[in-house]
Amino acid sequence: MSHPTQPKTSPETRHTMLLERFHSAWGRQSGDPVFLINVPLRICPLGAHSDHQGGIVTGLTIDRSVQLLAHPLDRREASLWSANFDDERIVQFPTIQPKTPGDWGNYLRGAVQALSTAHGELTRGFRGVIHGDMPIGGLSSSAAVTIAYLKALEHVNGIRSSTLETIQLVRAVENGYLGLHNGILDQSVILSAKRGALTCIDCSSHTITSRPQQTPSAPWEILVVYSGLSRQLTATPFNQRVSECHQAARELLLMAKQSASDKPLLGDVDATLFDDLGARLPENLRRRATHFYTERARVLKGIELWSEGNIESFGRLVTSSGESSIVNYESGSPVLISLYEILADIPGVYGTRFCGGGFQGCCLALIDPRKRDSIAHALHQGYSRRHPELIQDYSLHFCQSTDSVSIEVL
Repeated sequence: MSHPTQPKTSPETRHTMLLERFHSAWGRQSGDPVFLINVPLRICPLGAHSDHQGGIVTGLTIDRSVQLLAHPLDRREASLWSANFDDERIVQFPTIQPKTPGDWGNYLRGAVQALSTAHGELTRGFRGVIHGDMPIGGLSSSAAVTIAYLKALEHVNGIRSSTLETIQLVRAVENGYLGLHNGILDQSVILSAKRGALTCIDCSSHTITSRPQQTPSAPWEILVVYSGLSRQLTATPFNQRVSECHQAARELLLMAKQSASDKPLLGDVDATLFDDLGARLPENLRRRATHFYTERARVLKGIELWSEGNIESFGRLVTSSGESSIVNYESGSPVLISLYEILADIPGVYGTRFCGGGFQGCCLALIDPRKRDSIAHALHQGYSRRHPELIQDYSLHFCQSTDSVSIEVL
């Protein structure tokens, strides 16, 4: 029984493909040279569902990415061909249309609007081809494409945004234009990553630190398993869960006779209030708060273990985070729960949990690379038994930690 391991496409092969698609769509361009933006995808080993509540989150970028090959235009227009959707979008800058549900062009329109609002009228656009080399679902592909569009627009218009400014621009796209109630985890990790280091974000103070790892206690690499089912966060209970976290924070503050805004953050509510009053919360709100406060404790301990190089103990915290996501946060579709349960029982898997919001999409695992084949075999056997209908669609991706965003003029 063979497992569907997907090897990484070499940079040379991918560049050739992008150039061929570009020339097919737009022909050969004169004048300014084409440029390539590489935006890595990210995983969040600890800190699940915490960023929108002012919590502390962690992340690593992987050597899988969204790439945008583009050429400047001396007019206020962006023409984009998606190699994944085999489709084109043209955005005219003067009048940005409202979002269209389910349209991949929303992120480009949102990026134009956010950057124009922050820096004034954009005088130049681009034409390009965009491609992601991973299935959609839980690896921050939406944040990655948004960053790619923002960086392309900045490049052709001579704009230089700091990391913190770009983080807020992405948030303007996702929270403002798209109406997604997420935090700053995805873009913060992508924009701040360093190979082999754990990116740590305090989402309350927007403080970002990088934690290198001492010589690890055992070799490790990252396994991403695509379930075979993709999703969009705006079409899942994601926003409902965020709302329930706000409700839990508000109820705790009111029970303690403290002032509370309409949408207070659990991160602004002292944990002792939850210890004292949490039992009085409605069950769904109590579970959301339980996840938040226990996850914060896992993050703090995990950062310490990572810095020490204790990958085995760090991994056990990751698995505990996955369990809390299922039991307390009540995220995860049946297929993701299956992947989590199977991976958690396989020797050589240090830790596992859902990627992203946890509604379909992917699971991540930190694994011993010396046991790659046996892990893949055991996973395929278990998943085939539980979900034979997805066996032709799911895939395994063995990944390495990598660096942040890069822009290359070709």
